[in-house]
Amino acid sequence: MYDIQFNGRTGTAVGVIVQNRPNIPAPEKIYDAIEIPGKDGILYRDTGTVEDIRIEVALAFREKDPGKWAQKLRSVKEWLLSVSNNKLSFTDDPDYFYKIKRVTVGTTERYVKRQGKLIAAFYCEGYMYLQSGAREQQLSALLNNPGTRCMPIYKISGNGMCTITINGKQIKANIGQNLTIDTERKLAYRTDGTMQNTSISGNYEDMVLNPGKNSVSITSGFTLTAIPNWRCY
Repeated sequence: MYDIQFNGRTGTAVGVIVQNRPNIPAPEKIYDAIEIPGKDGILYRDTGTVEDIRIEVALAFREKDPGKWAQKLRSVKEWLLSVSNNKLSFTDDPDYFYKIKRVTVGTTERYVKRQGKLIAAFYCEGYMYLQSGAREQQLSALLNNPGTRCMPIYKISGNGMCTITINGKQIKANIGQNLTIDTERKLAYRTDGTMQNTSISGNYEDMVLNPGKNSVSITSGFTLTAIPNWRCY
């Protein structure tokens, strides 16, 4: 049966049925518009980013005891609106998920005493993420990115100064046992949460992974892993 997974639970487990497969829009790429005096038209520069998307899912539910129908509705809304896990996935594409930014729930329709229907709108990042890319993993010297440009979270273990080289670009870091570098949020910190932005020199932008083959290395004596955040449109 077709289903969704959200907030760590399936719709079936919550007691709702997905009425039909939702229409999923493609993200719109974001461009800078550049007007040049004396030149016809407008030039557009690709910023490398995309707009968010909105996915609407029609959900139906049934409560055998009409006196408990309102309580059933409250439990469904609690599942949808109390976002503790921001992943949304569909059973016909289980290897990918969407990152949810917010959820809205429309007016609930009550057909009969026991049945109801509502529309949940999921506001997501424009990318689809691979489930396998959400796990920490060892990095090989030659790394293949199966999707579009991605922004990993790097984790380094060791002590002292080291150099991370990604596609020929170098980033230097002063490591005191461990350091996490989040390229999307542009933050560096220890596992205890202590900020360490001044411990690295270089550009976060140089640490992104391009589609296809990427070369990655680190100074001997240090360990480098990453949550690659593989993604595609």
